[in-house]
Amino acid sequence: MNDTTPKMEEKMHEMIRAKTPEERAKMGASMIETSKYLITQSLLRENPHLSDIELLIGIFLKFYGDDFSSEKKEKIIQHLQSKLKQKKSF
Repeated sequence: MNDTTPKMEEKMHEMIRAKTPEERAKMGASMIETSKYLITQSLLRENPHLSDIELLIGIFLKFYGDDFSSEKKEKIIQHLQSKLKQKKSF
């Protein structure tokens, strides 16, 4: 669904093009951090007792769940689990 008029969409593009590459990069990073925060809060609202790894996997699936086959997702999840276990063992 797109409810933005072509005139306003062009104005938005002009404003973004007027920014420096650094400003655009900061905007992108901020949007990613905001998305991660909102997803984290949503997952914790649904289940406040998620472990660190369950939360990490939930975030991964929300961001990239549709981008990988079931087999690839399972491999990535296993990798995340092993990395978190390694990190906790130090």
